[in-house]
Parts: sequence; structure tokens; C-alpha cells
Amino acid sequence: MNITTNYGPNFGRKPSVSEMKFYTKTINEGLRVLDKKVGIILHNSSAPAVKSQNTGIGSLLSETTETKLIPFLREHAVTSIQQEPNYLRSANEPSPYSPVDTAKNIFMTPLEKLLGLISVGTYSSIVANAPENDERADYKYVNETYPKALREAWDNYKKGDMTEFNDFKSAHIEELESGAIYQVLSSLNKSNYWKHWNATDKNLFCPKNPNQEKKTAARLNEIRSSYSDDIDFYIFQQMILDKEIKSTNEKNKAAGINIIGDSPVAYSLVEEWKNQDLFLPNIALGVGPDYFSKDGQRWGFAVLKPETIFNPDGSLGRGGEFLKRRYEKMFEEAPGGVRIDHIIGLIDPFVYSTNEPKMTDTNSGRLYSSPDSALLGKYAKHSDEEYNAILTKIVIPAAEKYGLTKDDIICEDLGSVTPPVEKAMRDLKLSGIAVTEFDHRGRDTAPEKILMLGSHDNQSFIEFTEGLFKNKDTAGGRDHFAKKTQYLAEDTAPYGQNFEGYLNGIRQDKKKFMAASFAELFTSPAKRIQVFFTDFFGIPKTYNTPGKRHGCWTLRLPEKFEELYYKNIKEGLGLNFPEAIATAIRHKGENFAKQNKKLLDSLDKLAGILKE
Repeated sequence: MNITTNYGPNFGRKPSVSEMKFYTKTINEGLRVLDKKVGIILHNSSAPAVKSQNTGIGSLLSETTETKLIPFLREHAVTSIQQEPNYLRSANEPSPYSPVDTAKNIFMTPLEKLLGLISVGTYSSIVANAPENDERADYKYVNETYPKALREAWDNYKKGDMTEFNDFKSAHIEELESGAIYQVLSSLNKSNYWKHWNATDKNLFCPKNPNQEKKTAARLNEIRSSYSDDIDFYIFQQMILDKEIKSTNEKNKAAGINIIGDSPVAYSLVEEWKNQDLFLPNIALGVGPDYFSKDGQRWGFAVLKPETIFNPDGSLGRGGEFLKRRYEKMFEEAPGGVRIDHIIGLIDPFVYSTNEPKMTDTNSGRLYSSPDSALLGKYAKHSDEEYNAILTKIVIPAAEKYGLTKDDIICEDLGSVTPPVEKAMRDLKLSGIAVTEFDHRGRDTAPEKILMLGSHDNQSFIEFTEGLFKNKDTAGGRDHFAKKTQYLAEDTAPYGQNFEGYLNGIRQDKKKFMAASFAELFTSPAKRIQVFFTDFFGIPKTYNTPGKRHGCWTLRLPEKFEELYYKNIKEGLGLNFPEAIATAIRHKGENFAKQNKKLLDSLDKLAGILKE
């Protein structure tokens, strides 16, 4: 096949079907010979939507994702999408890592699939009035429109056969009712934070004494009676999402894409409220002083009482059963596995007293590895088996229950990795994460690690590169720039190319630096690569800045994401697959390159066409 035929003056467009087949076949072959798999990190809210279906926010369950995004990603040999924790969050908190409830985020609902239950007029109005900027999710708008649209769908649904709903409710009432009641009480108490409620509502599921037990029982009966429709409406929304998730997972799997879930380190407000006796009072999870924060970080997340997780005989206690249900639900809904946020918090968490405004050596420390601490010493663990127990007895069995393995568990181990964490990861052969923006050297990556340029908490790679080059001649940036570019050149230079010339090119041209950085992902020993969507598509914008609220978690792919990709690749931005793969093949040496000469010829032609 003459791949230069009928391409026109450039490839900065959606290729034809025949062109794309050849491109995909070539990229897949390149990944096969390098033994690599590539996934993208893309949150639901960041998914694109065609103009006629843009409701102000994206969804990985939408028709646009199904008909346009998934085929595009498969054409580029992507085999997985890692989404965010898809839990309910408060109206004024778009971060998916501080959930209100473990029930599903209603903004994932693809409203276009509910036409019939939602009138054409209602749907058309939502689309017509959606903000014109399709590159940002508008949480204010969707908080106003989605509940109304879904309430209309519920009111219309009730007019028909309720058998499906009744069956779903019967099967899921135990796990969902408390969240529904939490929503009711949040409205009645004018606050979604349970600690601000009256004593009866605050302790509805955890009465403190016999007198309060009578009051809470009466209150619970009252809510169930007076707000039965609100409770059913809440369950209905979850039924809709449950159906869409299962259906979409099957379609994606058939297309060759697996969804990877994400488990936040934070417990939801509903979990804390309903299980108060399982959590340590006045103790919260955080991060101690480290490279990123000299004073540490006070996250404020609840901490399970260690004594509730395992009984003295090693069996699961109430806290352990609680964790088991939590992880089984995650793996059930994520056929591609689960990323566990801050795995350090499961193995050797850093905690602090919330009674004092600043963390000190006496009021904070490692929960399980501070045997001399007056505050934490009683919780100290003394063996590898104890440190590994949550993983070996709860998390890994939960994955195996749904046909997954340890390889399908991605452990976010960035930060201060203590010896118990390091040993547990090594002994259990768990897949951690390595980030080159944090000056990790690609060639030092273990094969089981997931390698990436950056994640949702990093600058986009273009912004990172701009900053690196901007500071390369400053006292603070000179040595850093020289070292990083030296290593990058050593780890990606193709055989037969003049090394000094290659190094100078990387140091003088930002685009050559970025191309080498993408190639580093493929020259590394890592078998799995993940690329955040801003880096994949060459978008020079930050998705989230830790500690900042304004402007975070809203960035999304525009409707014309394909055109954006090819335009940016032509300009030397984003992931140019054939170029990166060809560089990686040549870096492996002359013999390997000769063995794959035909493949390299195709990759070179494709890489060149993409840049024309």
C-alpha cells in the first residue's frame, strides 16, 4: 500500500478509512514489538459532546463517547480509559476526590439516552442554553438543570410498569437508602455536612444512648414515610446509571477498551455519618512534611479504627467487612481494574490530631509505624503480614472475585514512600506509578510500574516544558535542565545518530524535547503507559492544581477533538505515536532496528505525514 497516495498536502485532518486502517495496524505492530500497552486518563466530565448533545458536561457513557471518542482511541491503539472516582459530590465541590456519597455521580447520566422519559422540549432547552464554551464543564449550570431533568424522567417513569425499578430497589435498598436519606436531611438542615445537623439527624444510624435511640427510630420512620418519593427518586437515578455503566462496559470491551476505576483515599460523608463508630475520633488522614509541602497537608479525611478492621483471630471485623464491600463494588464496576489513590494510606498512613491547629511530632505520625508515640503507639504493626493484611485479605480478593488480578490494581504510590510501603509493594508485586515530570528517569522504571508524563495533579506537559526552558539559564534551573536533558538524550537517542547533535537538539528545541519525552515512555522497561488527556491531545492547560479551587476539574475535550489532535500533532504537540515508537525501536540498537526495518519504514512515513 502506497501510504503517501491520496493524503493531500497534509495529515492535519481526520484520515480516510483506508488510511486509518493502515495507521492503526502499524501502531499496533509497533506496540507489539516493544511489548507496550497504552491507556489514557480521562474523567467523565472531560469527555466531548457534539453540539446537539452538549448539556454542559461530558460523560464516558454518552453517545458521543460511544460513536466518536472510543473509535478514535482504538484507532490510536489505546486499550484503556482511567476515569475519576465516579461518586456523588456536593454542588459547590467539583473535585471527585472529596465525595459526598459512594452512589454514582448523576452528572454521568447521558440525558440524550433518556429521551422519552425526558421531553424533547426539556432536553432541547438544556442543550440550547448550555454554555457555548465546550472546552469547560459548567458545574453551576448542570447543578441547576440535571436534577430537574431527572425528576421529570422519574415522574414519567412512574406512569408505566415499575417492575424493573422495584426489583432494583429490592436488591440495592440496603446500600442506597442511607445516601437518599442523607440528601433529604441535607436539604432539611440546610447543610450537606452531617456534623452541622441537629443531634437526632446527626446520629440517625448511630444513636448514643437509649433515649436518642427512640428519637432516631421515630425520625427514621418519619423520613421514610414523608419522603418516600424522594428516596425512590434517588434510587431511580442510580438504576439508570447502573444500566448505562453495565451496557457501556460491554460495548467498550467489545471495542477493545477497558474502563479503569479510581478509588479515592477519602471516605464519603455518608460513609462517615452512617458508620461513626468505625472511625477514630479527632484523628484525620494527611501527609507529613515532604518535598511538596514543608508543613505537610491536613486533608481532614476520616481514619478507620484499626481494631475494627481485623478481629484478634485475623478474620474481618466490622471495619474489614465495610472495606470489603467498598472494594468489591469498585472492582465489579471497573472491568479494567482500579487505581487506588494514595496506597500509602492503606499500608502506612500518616495521621494527625484534629484538636490542634498545627502538626507536630507529638500530635501526628505514621499510624502503624510509630511504636513510641503516646498517641499512636498502641496501633503499631510489627510484621510484614500485618502491614500487608488489608491488601492480601481485602483488596486483592475483591479484585479476584471479579476475574481480575494484582496486575489490574494500579497503586498510586507518589509521595513519601515509607519502608513498610516499599516492602509491601515489592513483596506483593503491585503496580505503582512513575511520573517523568517529577524527574523520574524512564529507564529506571520497573516493568510492572505504570509510566506517565504527568497526572491530573500536574501541569500539562506543554506548560511543564515551557517552565523548564524558561528557567534553564537561571541559577536554580540550570543544573536541573542540564541533568534532565542529558538523561533524556541518553535514554532515547536512536542508534547511528550523532549523540551530541541529538542532545543539542533537545536542549535548543522545545518540540524536540517533548518528542523525546514521549519516546522515553516507550524506551523504558515499563510495559504499561498512561497519558493524561491534555498531554495526549497537546492541550497547554492545567486540569487541577492541588490546593486550588477556582478553575479546577472543568477542562474537557471539545466537540472537534479529532481536528484538534491532528492540528496539534502537525505542530509538534501531543503524542505522535509513529514518531515515538520509531524512536524507541531504533534506541534498542542496530540489530533490533534491522529486524523491524519494514515496520520502521512505515512508522517513519506516517510520522512525517503527521507533521506535513
